[in-house]
Amino acid sequence: MRPRAALIVLATCVLVAGCGSRITDEQRAALVAPRAGTGVGPGEDAAVGDNGAVPGTEGVAGQEQNNNPQQPNQQPNPPGSIAGGCQGTGGATDKGVTAGEITIANISDISGPVPGIFQSAQQATKAFVEYFNATQGAICGRKLKLVSFDSRTDSGGDQQATAQACEQAFALVGSMSGFDQGGGPAATNCGIPDLRASTVTVQRQRVPVSFGAASNVVNLVSSAGPDLVKSAFPGAIGSAAYLYLNVDASSQNARSMQKAAEQRGIKFVYSQAIDIADVNYAPYVAKLKETGAKIVYWIGSAQYAVRLQQAMRQQGYTPEAFITDPSAYDPQYIRQGGAAVDGTVVYTNGALLEENNAQVALYRQWLGRIAPGAAPSYFGMFAWAAARLFVTSAAKVGPQLTRKAVLDQVRGVREFTAEGMVAPQDVGGKRTSACMTLVRLKGGTWSRLAPASGYSCGALIDTGVGG
Repeated sequence: MRPRAALIVLATCVLVAGCGSRITDEQRAALVAPRAGTGVGPGEDAAVGDNGAVPGTEGVAGQEQNNNPQQPNQQPNPPGSIAGGCQGTGGATDKGVTAGEITIANISDISGPVPGIFQSAQQATKAFVEYFNATQGAICGRKLKLVSFDSRTDSGGDQQATAQACEQAFALVGSMSGFDQGGGPAATNCGIPDLRASTVTVQRQRVPVSFGAASNVVNLVSSAGPDLVKSAFPGAIGSAAYLYLNVDASSQNARSMQKAAEQRGIKFVYSQAIDIADVNYAPYVAKLKETGAKIVYWIGSAQYAVRLQQAMRQQGYTPEAFITDPSAYDPQYIRQGGAAVDGTVVYTNGALLEENNAQVALYRQWLGRIAPGAAPSYFGMFAWAAARLFVTSAAKVGPQLTRKAVLDQVRGVREFTAEGMVAPQDVGGKRTSACMTLVRLKGGTWSRLAPASGYSCGALIDTGVGG
């Protein structure tokens, strides 16, 4: 199994850029398959407290929020704040920067075949901006202003939004788009710092200005994943199966993760791609039963994981473990699957939402203020982390803030944890994290499976797949 920066990775389609407009809504909705895995390490910014709130409103595409710039002569940040003790301002030093304000943009999939699929990433970014402006002062005299865009679960939508953001904003922060390859050329051409919750396509991962708070590379797989599975299910590792959606990124990740697991001693008796238009999963379940598979891995969107497990339940087949990526670590997965998905094991590289974590608590608190009733999520966690990374990077640059200077700072970030919120991510190096945690769903509630605390870290295995 392969740890992935958490995010998550969304499966990319087989077609070239622009494919979002050439496949059906159902097919586009299927292309969600995160990857996860990470570890514990030093953070880059100081712990902070909650000193107050300025409630916000829900953002819509292209709408500005948080228009309360601090003037240059107002009180500077205290030394213990996220942005440190930076004093003074350099005025309008780059596009999207004034003496009292830094405009950032978030581009996430809000509309499309699965409405609100990555709304949590946009909400988390807004929550962080509200939190920072209300409690942390400013970045060298400058408040944050957020402009939000809807990439529409479409590469064309991502391209259009990125082009607009290039003209309106200094940086992209916390974005999450299933077809993020669309905006890659525009981001490259304008040189905008692009600190995403996660980069999900190979094309966007290769963009020189794009970095994921959840870092990941297809061909590098941590040994921690298969080793955790071996320790949790020692009697089942001789007969595992790998099923995945038959789209490019899902296929690449499944093949890479299976190769890594085989190198660590897990034997596979069945491996199968499933077309996204296939609605009959009974033959695949019959094959699982025939081969005697005791562990079933799944790579693909959570809705298809539900479909597979419902078919397994109908045929009375229950493996010792059903293992999937962090897209299932969500209340919607439980609501859709009910009893059929109980027992699911998920690998993740972020703090567990059920455990006590100061940054998760802060995220949860401010999310509740800007979007009452919204639930924290894996994607939101990494969007919040990306926003923290932007603030600390911009503060290190100082008053003379430029896009190039921020990018130079980000390229040097190698063990980013967002103050303990996520496992160490090699953001600047764009390398898969070495550590992960397994969680299991039981009785409708997620709880830690392994390790007993923190993360389990291993060596990175180069599988040669997609490298």
